[in-house]
Amino acid sequence: MRRYPCGDDTRRRILETAIELFAHLGYPGASTRTIAHRAGVSLPALQYYFGGKPGLHRACIEYITEDVRARLDPPAERAQRALADGRLTRAQLLELLRSLIKPLLEGLASERPQSWALFFARAQIEQNDALDAIHERIGGRLVTLLTEIIGRLLGEAAPPEPRVRAVAIVAQIMLVGRARPMVLRSLGWPDFAEERLATLQRVLWRSIEASLGGP
Repeated sequence: MRRYPCGDDTRRRILETAIELFAHLGYPGASTRTIAHRAGVSLPALQYYFGGKPGLHRACIEYITEDVRARLDPPAERAQRALADGRLTRAQLLELLRSLIKPLLEGLASERPQSWALFFARAQIEQNDALDAIHERIGGRLVTLLTEIIGRLLGEAAPPEPRVRAVAIVAQIMLVGRARPMVLRSLGWPDFAEERLATLQRVLWRSIEASLGGP
């Protein structure tokens, strides 16, 4: 009986390699043979774990969305409970908004977002299953919460505007992740660690707050 490498480390290595190749080559261009070779496993081993290319792609979607949800769900649940109170002050609404944006910004400190953002971009170009899954598991809930908070902050704004602003905020942060090398080069930074990340967060937050009528 043939033995294949087992354990979470091997599975994770295959997934992270697949995400990178799906991101750069697209679903049609990334072969399981290439992914297996780059991950340092045999093709039968990859098939053992994921059953083939469609199963591997679905697993990549789950891997990414579960990681993002682990960071977003706690503040999202707190915001949902808080929004049940219709008498929140402007300061409280801004703090809720900031708590939802913060995990996205903190994610920029990782090397992952670049390939993950490219994976998302490929999903949009190819209109594959990843697009629906990302919206259903992450984007839909986040945008809904941001829309409600922004709607309250803007008061009498027409219904489409708060949602457009919410989508624009998320897109702005994702764009920084996708264009990470160019952004770092333009800023003369080696990475988004520590004080550099704090500066980026502060500047982006001031821009968002000012666009909502803040100081």
